[in-house]
Amino acid sequence: MTKPLSSQLTLMDQFSVPKIPDIVKLETGQRLVAIGDIHGDFDQLRKALVISGVLDPRSTNLEPIWTGENTICVQCGDILDRGDGELACYRLLADLARQAHSQGGALSLLFGNHEGLNIEGLFQYAWKEGNAEFEKDIGQTVDEALGFKSWRIQFAGNQPSRWAAMEPGGLFAAPLLSSMKVAMVVGNSVLVHGGLTMEHLKYYCGIEEMNRVAREWVQQMHHKYTNHLGNYESVEEVIQAAQGRIDTTSKTLPKCLGGKGGETAPVWVRIYSSPSDLPPQNPLAQKMIDAVLSELGIDRMIMGHTPQKHINSALENKAWRIDVGASKGMGNGNMEVLEVTKNADGSEDVFILNQNNRIPALDRKIIPNSYFD
Repeated sequence: MTKPLSSQLTLMDQFSVPKIPDIVKLETGQRLVAIGDIHGDFDQLRKALVISGVLDPRSTNLEPIWTGENTICVQCGDILDRGDGELACYRLLADLARQAHSQGGALSLLFGNHEGLNIEGLFQYAWKEGNAEFEKDIGQTVDEALGFKSWRIQFAGNQPSRWAAMEPGGLFAAPLLSSMKVAMVVGNSVLVHGGLTMEHLKYYCGIEEMNRVAREWVQQMHHKYTNHLGNYESVEEVIQAAQGRIDTTSKTLPKCLGGKGGETAPVWVRIYSSPSDLPPQNPLAQKMIDAVLSELGIDRMIMGHTPQKHINSALENKAWRIDVGASKGMGNGNMEVLEVTKNADGSEDVFILNQNNRIPALDRKIIPNSYFD
């Protein structure tokens, strides 16, 4: 049996997310809400969705109810790692995404650097509780569907359930990963996990091509080491095959997901978000973000990746940093989300939402040190 598990099993409908365009225009009165890094913290995800006004707080985890009407909700990556409820988070988001799609709204998921790591088979940031969740929800399901457990051997003890789900062409490729984006434009905002530069846009000739490359790559299995029956002659052969699986995936990984120089990829770069809670350290950051926004014809970039004490904007209100380190794996920060609403005159209002307040954008603007010189 050398075909991918995904070609033999159709068990992942609960994680299916509808595909939406890479560029979405807002209608008058329509909202965009952006949610930062979650890292497997289901309770904090629920809190973010309730604060955003897209999840009925009275609804259950098994039967969540979308209340966002035509709201566009974007989760900006890093659902995975450092948590114990990664699959529960994906299941909730997928359920709401399907409901939103049927009601004229949308819920979209972006790739983060931790999704990229998991896709490569690199699980050093995964918690044992998170691995146990994959084993229970994915591994045992595959065992029952196939009627044997030898499919696990090919992964050489490196979290077979997680790897089988997340690798390119794997169990999550078609229902979930193929619907995720590196970046998207909603109204006058571009959303991305780490950041976008002109180099990214030029290399891919725009966001749509960038997303197409990522989407097509993640749906294809790029190695030839599939062996569900576990027919190996030695332990060394198993280890070599598993390493070949990783090496092939890493070599073919698109630049936009961290291949060929990871730290400069849209899912990894920190040009506009570091240091936390201060103006960006890179002296070229303002010119760089100005160029990207001018090229796209929009006003702001919304990003996660670098934890802040609270949501803030830098670079003349153009760089919105929305990762607040809210998960228990990242410090239990206070959950906040960003809301953008289109006005009748075409302008957009920006507010920060938390459990108690709706905070105007100007209250969270980071003032550069040169302002006081």
